[in-house]
Amino acid sequence: MKSNKELDDVFSSLDDYKLSAAMDGLETFGCKYPNYHVSSRLMPIRNDYERMSEYWAKGCDDPQRESIYATLIKRTYRLTADIYCQWAFTDSGYMSDLQRKTSRKDSELSVSTLKSSLEAFVVDVAMLELENSAKRKERRKEIYAAHHQLLCDIFDAIVTSLQWGEAYYETFKDILLSPTVDGNDRQVIVSALMLSTMNMFDECKFRLLIDIYRCSSDERIRQRALVGWVLSLHACYAEVFPEVREIVEDLLDDSGVCNELMELQIQMLYCMKAGSDNRKIQTEIIPDILKHNNLNITPNGIEEIQEDAMQDILDPEASERKMEKLEESFRKMMDMQKAGSDIYFGGFSHMKGFPFFSTLCNWFVPFYPEHPEISPVYDEFGKTGMLDAILGKAPFCNSDKYSLVITFRKVYDSMPPNMREMIGNGEATGMMGLAGEETDTPAYIRRTYLYDIYRFFKLFRWNNLFHDPFNIRQGTASRPSFLFLADRTFCATQIEKGFCEIAAFMVKHKMPVEAAELLANCSKSHDYRFYIIAGDILMRHTDAFALSNLKSLTASECYKCALSLKPDDKRALHGYARATFRDWNYYEACKTYSTLVELDPDNRTYLLGYSICLTNSMRYEEAQKVLYRLHYENPDDVDVCRVLARALTGAGKYDNAERIYGKLRDNGNVTEADILNEGYCAWFSGRITDAVALFVDYLRRKCPDAHLAQYREMAESEIMEKEEWLFFTSHGISETEKHLMVDYILSHIIKH
Repeated sequence: MKSNKELDDVFSSLDDYKLSAAMDGLETFGCKYPNYHVSSRLMPIRNDYERMSEYWAKGCDDPQRESIYATLIKRTYRLTADIYCQWAFTDSGYMSDLQRKTSRKDSELSVSTLKSSLEAFVVDVAMLELENSAKRKERRKEIYAAHHQLLCDIFDAIVTSLQWGEAYYETFKDILLSPTVDGNDRQVIVSALMLSTMNMFDECKFRLLIDIYRCSSDERIRQRALVGWVLSLHACYAEVFPEVREIVEDLLDDSGVCNELMELQIQMLYCMKAGSDNRKIQTEIIPDILKHNNLNITPNGIEEIQEDAMQDILDPEASERKMEKLEESFRKMMDMQKAGSDIYFGGFSHMKGFPFFSTLCNWFVPFYPEHPEISPVYDEFGKTGMLDAILGKAPFCNSDKYSLVITFRKVYDSMPPNMREMIGNGEATGMMGLAGEETDTPAYIRRTYLYDIYRFFKLFRWNNLFHDPFNIRQGTASRPSFLFLADRTFCATQIEKGFCEIAAFMVKHKMPVEAAELLANCSKSHDYRFYIIAGDILMRHTDAFALSNLKSLTASECYKCALSLKPDDKRALHGYARATFRDWNYYEACKTYSTLVELDPDNRTYLLGYSICLTNSMRYEEAQKVLYRLHYENPDDVDVCRVLARALTGAGKYDNAERIYGKLRDNGNVTEADILNEGYCAWFSGRITDAVALFVDYLRRKCPDAHLAQYREMAESEIMEKEEWLFFTSHGISETEKHLMVDYILSHIIKH
């Protein structure tokens, strides 16, 4: 929905509890847009505020003053929300068209008759059995076509509706909890409530979603309601609606709710990986499948590749290997799917351009064969069992099922006869099927629904008119909507116990900034796991907490706090050692690595880290003892060789160090850092020309196309790094010699 700065400022004033400023802001908007008649609509609120103000000015005690002020805040919010929606809908041709169409059907969509209209559909379908077979088919089409149009109208009316009152709340609560209303209809209405409340927070709609989540006995409706109220939280102004936190806190007393919310958060994160998962499937898995199957996709259709009879003679096991590789590729994809990845998004995203998906409601309608826009295909192929074989076993979301049916008619004729037979028998989908009970679990229902709404927000033609919860950032939101557990509503509640588990999942899946944002929503009491995860994030992303209340944290402090809770914990010790090393605090790092070596004397990682710290602390003889042991045990370990060469250079054993650098070069293991350190070795041993050549090689590798000024800057900041000054002076290199070396390096760059 298009934003309006003036009205956004009004909302900000309301969230700051500044009623007068909010009303003044509304008046200003009204002067700019007189057709919204803001002044007359605001007058009752202003009058009530002035009466309360006058009563207070007289020194009268009013025990209801706080609640009256809160009520006025809410009334101003609702008025602002209505005006905002009217302004945004007027600006959008698509939304204003939806609004006009539904306003012409006010009598059909009246709250007094809506339930009976929906119930009539259930009765009409049941009565079809009494019709004679000749009329039944035509009558069925009429009933479903008329009902689908009614459902689309209801959906559009809710999405474009303004702030609801209690009458609407009660009416729709009755509809959504009624067993006499079709379950598909109720699912669609819940989705409409979600879209409306995500775009503009509505307390009544939000409470309705909460109540349906609490009370519905239909798991599909219940899970849609859960997703709806969770994704609406981003739009809620906490100071205007403080009761929202109370409602959520009450829900979180149930451990089952906490578990569902944690599952939902992880599922949302998997949705965010749909793009990268699709790239992996397209570049790694699909090529393997195409390479090892017996089908060839041509402009004229799909053709079966005839097997070479000689192949069985020359290599009798080739077909078996081919099948194993094909099955392995499918298993990779299925493992991704079982973990939660949306493996079908990439393929089906190309099938969302059909006219079917121009209708807003169709994105959220549960799949059913009688849908007016796909029933002709079912009439043609339903009896063969092909469609049921595909749709019944493969774990597709609803919109993908519709895509598949619409596409099926187009591709059927190009299929080889044996593939048609395989589909009809259900063999082609056997690998992708799920056991019947799995598809009825709350997690599965919720996941496929998330796939539906992800496709809507990413692929719907007019998706820019709706708040996209799957955007990394949305406008001025303090957090991305998909990261709903970072909302302050969940801070210091029962579910906070699971924040570290979710954050660890995010770190594992390369989402460190999101993990930091979630950890920043933890209350003041932090445990061992919090500090470990925060430390791990800060080691990789120093500024991850830059915009949060944890911005003063450092990696070394986090690990130190973890150690205070678990003094001999190896993970915390290793983290603290790495963090203090990165902070150039070699003394502390050395001491910590020493403790780790005592705890685990044969650990190669600890020994190598300890030797690096000893070397950087200029304790070369101690470092060599550790390194020679490691080198003896791991003669081909290039990391050990590098550190040993540096330690030998530091100890003045230049010839020995040079031999190691030579071996690294000969074996093709040389890195930029090796070249730089070999340059130091040559310089300290008096081989100035060799040192210059190595330093020039280092700079050229780092930045092949730099100009002279850039090379000077690199030479001064990287080769003559200030942190290395003690290393230089201990080998007799003066400040003058450093400047001479820089000039000499640049002169060689100019010459060559």
